[in-house]
Amino acid sequence: MNRIIIPALSVACALIANAQSDIITLDLTKATTELKFDAETGAWAGTYDDDAQSIDSQCFSFVHNSMGEYKTWWGFTASNSADNTRRDDTIKFQFSNMAKGGICLNDDGTVMTDENGMPVVSADVPYLVSYANKYYGQHPADMAFNDGKAYEAIGVYVNLNSYPYYCIEYGDAFARAFHNGDRFTLTIHGIAPDNSEKAIDVDLASYTNGDLTINRGWKYVDLTSLGVVNEIYFSLVSTDAAAWGDNTPDYFCLDKLMVKPTGTSAISSVNPDDTTITYDRASRTVSIGNAGFAAVYDTAGQRVMASDSNTFSIASLSAGVYIIKARNSNLKIVK
Repeated sequence: MNRIIIPALSVACALIANAQSDIITLDLTKATTELKFDAETGAWAGTYDDDAQSIDSQCFSFVHNSMGEYKTWWGFTASNSADNTRRDDTIKFQFSNMAKGGICLNDDGTVMTDENGMPVVSADVPYLVSYANKYYGQHPADMAFNDGKAYEAIGVYVNLNSYPYYCIEYGDAFARAFHNGDRFTLTIHGIAPDNSEKAIDVDLASYTNGDLTINRGWKYVDLTSLGVVNEIYFSLVSTDAAAWGDNTPDYFCLDKLMVKPTGTSAISSVNPDDTTITYDRASRTVSIGNAGFAAVYDTAGQRVMASDSNTFSIASLSAGVYIIKARNSNLKIVK
């Protein structure tokens, strides 16, 4: 028996958090990245633009990668698709969610809910789609803060993308329909300023005792156990997998990420040997005061660049999250 869940959300947690005036709630209608959408698919126009390296809104920066020549992207893109119908051309129509739109906000920034306490959804509200396949890196879908600060994680809404939804229910040429014991799990990882990591697991679909529970609506996830973070990344794992990775397409959707300012810098050490590190995203230029030497590391800890200049460009690096170290200072940035 199949059981499709439109989840009874932890609305109380969401409303309590949002009632605090200092909570910052992701609202893509405020994006500083220009968001134009394809009329047929709903996909952000920058999805296959190799120069489009992130989607920025308020303090949030969601990393985007693409190889436009091959119509391939990973990390995050945006969408305004409200069409969740099953399609044969899944690659073209991979930009939808099962709730049929993004989540509406009240004038005071709180999540708008209906008489049943469910978030109100509208086709006019854009949301994020993520392809989080681990083949593309240790942090396949990454978010960091574009102001160099750390924030207290509060909560987020997630949803099942329509591509894996129909694969889980019916299967396709690559993935089988789920059977007893199968799970499709989203893991949300929070990285603190000291680079320690905590994680939260969220089942988007599970098949237990002959009962398929599959997420169809926006599901609220309490993130407070992650604590103070300066980076959040997302990964997916399916029990339908092979030697090269998941057969179930590793997509999910995200909206209304909520964080709280702490006044904490993302620089983890402060002492007389520190130096000031700044990053100008417009010019892709790093400045390191009078340190004389700096190294740039990826999120796997591999050094990808070094410079003995007080100002240098990282334009040659791929889009992603990097840590810049100079003397005893470090700064996490999004390129």
